[in-house]
Amino acid sequence: MPNPLPKPAPPSRFFTEEELQTYRRDGVVCARGLLDAATIDHLREALEDALEKLSVLGKDALNRESQGFHGDIFVWKLHDVFRDLALFSSLPTLAHQVLGTETINFFYEQFFVKRAGCPVDTPWHQDIPFWPVSGSQIASFWITLDSVTRESSGLEFVRGSHQWDERYKAITPGHDAYMMDTDLPASPNYADRRDEYDVVGWNMEPGDVILFGPVVCHGSAGNASNTHDRRALAFRYCGPDVSFAPRHATMPLLWDHGLEPGDRLQGNLFPQVWPQVIEEEVARRMAGPEPPSETQVGAFMKHLADSGFGPNREKPSLFAHDED
Repeated sequence: MPNPLPKPAPPSRFFTEEELQTYRRDGVVCARGLLDAATIDHLREALEDALEKLSVLGKDALNRESQGFHGDIFVWKLHDVFRDLALFSSLPTLAHQVLGTETINFFYEQFFVKRAGCPVDTPWHQDIPFWPVSGSQIASFWITLDSVTRESSGLEFVRGSHQWDERYKAITPGHDAYMMDTDLPASPNYADRRDEYDVVGWNMEPGDVILFGPVVCHGSAGNASNTHDRRALAFRYCGPDVSFAPRHATMPLLWDHGLEPGDRLQGNLFPQVWPQVIEEEVARRMAGPEPPSETQVGAFMKHLADSGFGPNREKPSLFAHDED
């Protein structure tokens, strides 16, 4: 008999009630020391391995190597440490504490590396316009593997903007057009309007985690530090009100998922993680790395070529809203 899959691990600490109140009021909170040192060390090792084995998205859409920016998405499908953190770590337990829903599903994760001196900024944005989903029960955990300051591209947020009705178009670094929803206005640069808005950011150490929602407006400058890289990851979880809602120029899903518009996010691409993982949803992934669908990749690469982002030019970071 195979060993049963583990349940989500208990966290080294839970969010305090004060932190949760801050999150509900502001749309974002920085929780100090939420992850233990062993988890951070494992992630550092896993990230270096992932940088050497980028997926098609990492190689053909997210990478701006000449400028010191690297990123990838759905890394858990290919690298076991990312898989185990997504499915079996304390993060599902913490997501349940935040969302309070009966079940929690894993949405996706990605990493974003800005090497020392990387000039690539993260334009101010909200996350939800980039995603082919609808719903509000989404919690993002932004994890740093390095000491972070505003100089080294620490994230900044407009406090309280999660209550705004306004939605902004998806704009990537360089303001390339691939993910722009032209029906939406561009976000103002709130870093230039600090006197008008409540802009907040934190100096962070490894183990600190920023918790934020899908609508709060955020961005970051390039990495002005000449000595320190900024390596970060975001893990995202969702509750049952989040459903598949494909739209023009949103995040491509390169793995077959079998969902129809209006279906709740679930299944092999968005597996349940709380109260426990459903074995049938992750059986293929537990058996080994699960490459993306050749059909989906082919369609995506054709779309890139049709959009002018062929294999011989440096691509914009399609998910730079989450380069976060």
